[in-house]
Amino acid sequence: MKLHYIKILLFSLPLNILVTSSYVHDKNKPYITPHTPTTTSRVLSECDIPTSNYDNDADMKSVKENFDRQTSQRFDEYEERMSKKRQKCKEQCEKDIKQIILKDKMEKSLAEKVEKGCLRCGCGLGGVAATLVMIIIYLVLRYRRKKKMNKKQQYTKLLNQ
Repeated sequence: MKLHYIKILLFSLPLNILVTSSYVHDKNKPYITPHTPTTTSRVLSECDIPTSNYDNDADMKSVKENFDRQTSQRFDEYEERMSKKRQKCKEQCEKDIKQIILKDKMEKSLAEKVEKGCLRCGCGLGGVAATLVMIIIYLVLRYRRKKKMNKKQQYTKLLNQ
């Protein structure tokens, strides 16, 4: 290990000599730059800003006013159209959500009726068929609820946009 350290030290010495000797005959000497401080003034300058030739022109003023009026009118029309579209989308989403809730209630009541009927006849069948039917109904309802939740999330995303 000592041999490696010695080689590294011996190699660094000629390398340093080569690097420093390359700058000896250089006239610009980039490694020695004179430092001249730059002062930045934060004082506001008082100079006359040249005025536009069109500021005092009556025709130019009327053109500017006309342009401003037309652009604001177009923006107002666009805003009205967008508010109508948002309202339509919101109403449609509310209708769809109400339909989903009604379907969910109907499925729950149907599942309760089937469950009660299966519990009645489950005594005669030993309870095996009833449990299988209940598991199947539970899985079907769970699958449908996931689909409905995905639809609800899509509608809420549409509303947020």
